[in-house]
Amino acid sequence: MEQKYAVPALDRAHAVLTLLTEEPYKWKLSDLSKHLGISKSTLYSLLLTMERLHWIHRDRNETYALGSALGDFGSAYFRQYDLVEEFRRTAEPVMRKLQESVQLARLDGSDVLYLAKLEAPSPVQMVSGPGVRFPAHATGLGKILMSDMDAEQVRRIFPQETLHKVTVHTIGSREAFLQELETVRRNGYSLDIQEGVMGFCCVAAPVRRRSGEIIAAVSCSMPIHHWEGKREEAIREIRALGQRLSTSM
Repeated sequence: MEQKYAVPALDRAHAVLTLLTEEPYKWKLSDLSKHLGISKSTLYSLLLTMERLHWIHRDRNETYALGSALGDFGSAYFRQYDLVEEFRRTAEPVMRKLQESVQLARLDGSDVLYLAKLEAPSPVQMVSGPGVRFPAHATGLGKILMSDMDAEQVRRIFPQETLHKVTVHTIGSREAFLQELETVRRNGYSLDIQEGVMGFCCVAAPVRRRSGEIIAAVSCSMPIHHWEGKREEAIREIRALGQRLSTSM
């Protein structure tokens, strides 16, 4: 990463946190200043801000340790991996019942980033394994992941009115995508009918925090010749899977 974009205050905060991780309740302001080579006046303001944010905690002896916010961040970090494990466990019966592949993904900028996939025993598979990215506007997953966003948030992600058409069925404009999101919000799920990959259809549903925020989404994709016979069952199963995963969060 280019140093010209670095934020010195964050570098200093990182140095403080690293030190407190190794030796909590040992360092006072003067000790930290000497050890890190940061002036007392600069460090005082930094520590005061970090304490206000609960990044650090100061005890009665004026020494510092990691604060409660760091515990929250750590728990949230590991819950990401808990979600993948819970998905693998919970989605297995869905995949077996539908005999179609089931995916877990999150939004990353204007892309969908696939986190996990349970593949059905089928000779025809869509490329959507962990680490694969796909344009959000061209997938059911992307639609549901963006469904709670307002128009301004969508415009920041897609600054251009024209959207790249992955197939002839892909939504090609930002305005049409905004209209599609209104439908998705009403339904509580999203569909992708050959919009991302020709010959494949998909249904997706959200995974939410307890606060209601969408943090991930699940989907089922299948060849188009399976779609009409399995559409309604797939919608029910994927919505229920999203709700179960939301409860686990």
